[in-house]
Amino acid sequence: MSFSFYYLYMTTRKKIKSLATAGLIMSLGLLLFKYVPMQIWGSDILFDASLHITATIFVLFVLWYFIDQNKRWHMPFLAFSLAVVFIVAMQRVLANAHNDIGLLLGLSVSILAIVVARWDYFRGRFDF
Repeated sequence: MSFSFYYLYMTTRKKIKSLATAGLIMSLGLLLFKYVPMQIWGSDILFDASLHITATIFVLFVLWYFIDQNKRWHMPFLAFSLAVVFIVAMQRVLANAHNDIGLLLGLSVSILAIVVARWDYFRGRFDF
């Protein structure tokens, strides 16, 4: 087995583990902050976590692993991602499906899931 094949195998395995971890944490966050409040207060509430925001960010996180290969695509992908999340958020507000709390909960669950899944990358990057 050559070094490059082994490196590719390990990085692919690490990426799949990271995606699975993020997906699991997002699912648990949605269960806790979307479906439990809907069971308690009813399905017409606006402050439950947004499944649309969370799913959009998860799909963008999956796409990031393909974009990550080319450094010239980082900034355009970031702009594209922000535009997509903004459009989805505005659609959910205009459809009267969520308020700001629901959108922030969906965003917070997604960011937490990505940070936990990529903890090796984020460790030591932030000083408080």
